[in-house]
Amino acid sequence: MELQLALWRGVYLSKVVEIEGARLKNFLHFQRDSLGFMTSVLHLGDIVSVRSSKRTPSYILNHPEAIREVLISKEQSFRKGRSSRILRETVGQGILTTEGKKHDHQRQSMLPAFHKQRIQEYAPIVIEQATRAFDEWQDGEERWVHRDFMMLTLTVIMQTLFGAKLKEDAERVARAVEETIQYTAKRMYSPIPLPKFIPTRGNLRHTQSMGVLHQTAKGFVQQQEKRDSPTLLRHLLEEDGVEEQELIDQIITMLIAGHETTANALSWTWYLLSQHPEVEVKWREELDCVLGDRPPTYEDLTKLSYTQQIWQESLRLYPPAWMILREANEDVEILGEPFTRNSIFMISPYSLHRNPQYFDQPEKFMPERFAPEAVKSIPRYAYLPFGAGSRSCIGNQFASMEATLIMVLLAQRYRLVLAPAQAPIQAEPSVSLRIKGGLKMLVKSRSDQSRK
Repeated sequence: MELQLALWRGVYLSKVVEIEGARLKNFLHFQRDSLGFMTSVLHLGDIVSVRSSKRTPSYILNHPEAIREVLISKEQSFRKGRSSRILRETVGQGILTTEGKKHDHQRQSMLPAFHKQRIQEYAPIVIEQATRAFDEWQDGEERWVHRDFMMLTLTVIMQTLFGAKLKEDAERVARAVEETIQYTAKRMYSPIPLPKFIPTRGNLRHTQSMGVLHQTAKGFVQQQEKRDSPTLLRHLLEEDGVEEQELIDQIITMLIAGHETTANALSWTWYLLSQHPEVEVKWREELDCVLGDRPPTYEDLTKLSYTQQIWQESLRLYPPAWMILREANEDVEILGEPFTRNSIFMISPYSLHRNPQYFDQPEKFMPERFAPEAVKSIPRYAYLPFGAGSRSCIGNQFASMEATLIMVLLAQRYRLVLAPAQAPIQAEPSVSLRIKGGLKMLVKSRSDQSRK
């Protein structure tokens, strides 16, 4: 699609379109239904002004080229801004919140832990932990699978990146992570968050949860100092000039960001599969053809093309990072339009992935749109499940490996259908995009007959 820039009878048509309606009305719409609001303005134009304050005007970017400029070619002109300031209250100076040279250094320090060779080494841990988890499932039972996925991905991230195994404290750490995520989300999307020093019930609970996470992180550091295992934590410990607090901040960052997003994406994937049995049938045919009765290995992932397509399509419909925020740190041009310093830019992968200009029947679950030939028609920056640029998700390849192995191991043993008591499915935009109220599913063993 060409940019919405035209010269009609000598009149310049700006690519910035101002949203209609009163400012308060639009604000309340966004607060009430953020996903619906972002999707509702897709058709208005490439850049939509939401008529916020003059000091910090806000814009929604709907065009891949505008997104490329902000996240890639002109990224030095932008900072994360308010989202980082709120997150910093929880994760300190972790990779999610630092800016500039500090962030670049942290990212370079962590990259070796996510190289292809290391990801391949992590695969057996994923397989072992997933197999152990699914051994506890029983035919005919109902399970809150979002909790199962949370515990599984938390266990994996701790063992692979920190060389730690959860034992009796597993539930306590998981609850602390969950509370921290909910607290952070409320503050991030509240127009005026209450100061942390006010002793509200939420603030007090958050302080307790952060105490658990800090204690856990310190324990990881102490354990790793006594070992010589090649983990991310070991690599960070060997860095010159890294203080203990920065290590703790990075551990808490990875605990929160490194498992919750994958777990939520897995929940959405199984919900989608339960609603599209024809996709599940086709998928199981691939699994039986490639694997038969044996468990998957890392080397099998490249052969499981339809598995990858299901994962990619699930991320299209329900991207964990549903919103990306940037603030201009200087006057800047986007698509040739001038914007002042402190302007706020919103990029919503959730709504972008539903743009009919880039995706045919965008609300439909069609894994085939990511088949090798079909995927070529998707513009590069119209699909952003992991963001883009130097602040894209550092663990995207790790997360995809982990998720697809878990998907395969589960599908080889069970079918999942929505439990009769499951509430209507609603998307809840938190720190990542989750299923409101959780996902309860009925477990059905996959009998030998179902393989034929």
